[in-house]
Amino acid sequence: MEASLKLIKLQLQNIQTRLIWTINQIPNANNTLYEISNLKELRVIISELESMGLFESVTKILLDSAIFTTSNDTIRVQANENSLISIQLNLLKSLIENFYEVLKSTVPEESIDSINIKLPPVNDFDELSKVSREIHVGLTQVIFNEEVNGQTRIISVENGSIWLNVLVGTTAVTVIASLVWSAAVIFKKIQEGKLLEEQVRGLKVKNESLEDILKAQKAETNLMIQAEAEHLNSEHFKVNAPENIQKIKNSITIFAELIGKGAEIHPALVAPENVSNLFPDPTKLIGLESKIKRLTVPSAN
Repeated sequence: MEASLKLIKLQLQNIQTRLIWTINQIPNANNTLYEISNLKELRVIISELESMGLFESVTKILLDSAIFTTSNDTIRVQANENSLISIQLNLLKSLIENFYEVLKSTVPEESIDSINIKLPPVNDFDELSKVSREIHVGLTQVIFNEEVNGQTRIISVENGSIWLNVLVGTTAVTVIASLVWSAAVIFKKIQEGKLLEEQVRGLKVKNESLEDILKAQKAETNLMIQAEAEHLNSEHFKVNAPENIQKIKNSITIFAELIGKGAEIHPALVAPENVSNLFPDPTKLIGLESKIKRLTVPSAN
């Protein structure tokens, strides 16, 4: 996923506590050597910053330096190499501190009762309005009730890839996690259906046969949506109301389509692990399984 500023802030905060090194002067018969320590952690940090795309000119110099010529935790270098490494490490430390302070003063703190939504790519205000409306309907028809007592208050918006931090409420977070998980399961099913359609078309079967296969695939998908909605309703709501199940079905369908367009729904970065684990990982949707308990097949006697 493309990193949000909130995630970058959290990562830089962590890196700051680990960006520590020591340089000791070692007398030598011919010339003075310098011993640099804590290289293992430095290599990890520099690689992390490189993958984040931050401070590229500095990280490139350090990646090409003596730090990456050994797997040891210490190295002895001559004065000119020590000077290069020392200057770049101090510059890196200063850049991280300054950028973190800017983020700390401009990026609002998250609530554990919020979620982060990455919007799919939009080209104009019409598309933005349509996507925003879909997200609004997908959330509110499930969490706007007395049992969940949810809300959808936008706390912050980031540009680039548009990220919304939305305060939804304590109970609503877990309901939305289940909703997004089910939507991801249905998205996966839809993708499998498209792949099957391509394979069948490649076999050049008769149009009538192809239509029968596609109808069967659609019926199976609809049954899965119904099952996911009923499961979600039983997990989070006391009343088994048909109208509530219908709303959940609509929301699952909406979010499955949004996921297909590139949208992502994440827990707050400050959410505890037991809450974060309720949300699907957008990078691992291929292996995602439904949370509906499978019926065990009785063993043959």
